[in-house]
Amino acid sequence: MTTSRALKIMGGWSTGIAMLLGMSYCSEWPKYRFEQMAAETGHRIPGARLIGSMKTAGFASPVSWFWPATTTWNFAWPDSVMSDRFYTFTLIYDEEKPIVFLVDADCEAREQVFYGLDQPKSAFPARDIFGEPVVAPNEKTYRRLTTKQDELPAAWLHHFCDRDWTAERKAAAAPR
Repeated sequence: MTTSRALKIMGGWSTGIAMLLGMSYCSEWPKYRFEQMAAETGHRIPGARLIGSMKTAGFASPVSWFWPATTTWNFAWPDSVMSDRFYTFTLIYDEEKPIVFLVDADCEAREQVFYGLDQPKSAFPARDIFGEPVVAPNEKTYRRLTTKQDELPAAWLHHFCDRDWTAERKAAAAPR
């Protein structure tokens, strides 16, 4: 094989690989843009902290094998009045609305109770310090989830109970 033929073969392969990676990057671009916007959203909420995220790689996208985009973001911020209560929201790529929970963390018993917004009216509502149901800004009431506790993210309890939330509580309580 001559040097000229070897260079042509290498050039062909290089061009093909560059085109494949370019198309792969273009297909992943919306995920990278979502990743950037989700990170900015978390920084804009006073007292919010990232408590979990997940990266995904697509089998058909070689760029994601080496540079996977973060497609799920879990943020929490503490309730300014109740010490063991947190609001969480999860941003997921290709989902129109975030998933929102209210979580009561019992750090001594190492248990957490989740309340969601779209639960049936028969579900027990979360209560504030005055015994009134907790209502979200969209006028929906937080009600206890009817799922099993082992299906819920246990790692969140570590974030709620084993980390210092003092600075986030001050930021959440500050007037806006």
